[in-house]
Amino acid sequence: MRRDYRLYELNDEEFEKLAVQVCAKWLGEGVIPFASGKDGGRDGRFKGKANCFPSETEPLDGHCVLQAKHTAAPNKSCSDTEFGKLLKSEHKKVAALVKDGVCDHYIVFTNRKLTGGADKKIITDLMKLKVKSAHVIGTEKLSLALDKYKDIRDSLPNNRDVAPFIFEPDEIVEVIQAIHAYTSDTSGAAFDSAHDFDSVKLRDEKNPVNGLTPDYFQQIIVNGSMPHFPRIEEFLRNPRNTEIVGLYHDAADELKQKILLHRTEFDTFDEVFGFLYEHIQVKRAALRGKRRLITILLHYMYCNCDIGSKHLAPQAEVQDAGA
Repeated sequence: MRRDYRLYELNDEEFEKLAVQVCAKWLGEGVIPFASGKDGGRDGRFKGKANCFPSETEPLDGHCVLQAKHTAAPNKSCSDTEFGKLLKSEHKKVAALVKDGVCDHYIVFTNRKLTGGADKKIITDLMKLKVKSAHVIGTEKLSLALDKYKDIRDSLPNNRDVAPFIFEPDEIVEVIQAIHAYTSDTSGAAFDSAHDFDSVKLRDEKNPVNGLTPDYFQQIIVNGSMPHFPRIEEFLRNPRNTEIVGLYHDAADELKQKILLHRTEFDTFDEVFGFLYEHIQVKRAALRGKRRLITILLHYMYCNCDIGSKHLAPQAEVQDAGA
């Protein structure tokens, strides 16, 4: 699964620097960083024959103008109306650069998702300005570049974040979507009964070991989440959901290991749940109308002993694992 580099966390200057670093690989070391022009706009430049963009067999040759369009929102798309207006505001400037003979190729970098339809329309509009070629580099292609170029990846400012750990939420999001669809399509009351997890003695054994506070357990898990557990169990037991169940266990295993390694960085397990929720809910578009299921599923994982320690203190478990 592709890593999420969280480019929305960068500021505009940091994103511009990233675009220049990538262009130095694709075009060449002669890339001129972004600077303010007479009209107040900012662009980068390159003149010459590119190293390998858009391909090694047919590299660009001539004057290249680079534009960076960063957004701090995590789920924006190049199909958004606001992005179209943003690019159109640059058209007059691009046309003037083409007329002056200093813009043969126009390359836009953005951390927005790029769909095929949006790509075609944007490029068609730019080509009307008489550039020889136009290119839009969205978050997908930037992620591929970061996968490839370790030196650029390591230089990302948020690569040095103080967040205890990073995990990919996509599998959990897919599980949540499937459970939501299942509970919506099944007749009868979806969530109507409390669940009994006394077999693992949560209150007396697991909660103290993991540092989950009594108030959080009673008010949030028992009162808020446990009534939903029977339907999750029903979903996971259904033979038709085998593929999703596999994703559930993969996601739970990843979380279990990372929580175990980094547990001491949280004062309580309440904070672990808060951290996991914030990281998963970034996928707002995919979880529209389903975000409540994030905490319910995480609580189910905990109560079902898919995450969290059962008996030993976290530090002791780490030491035993390395023995």
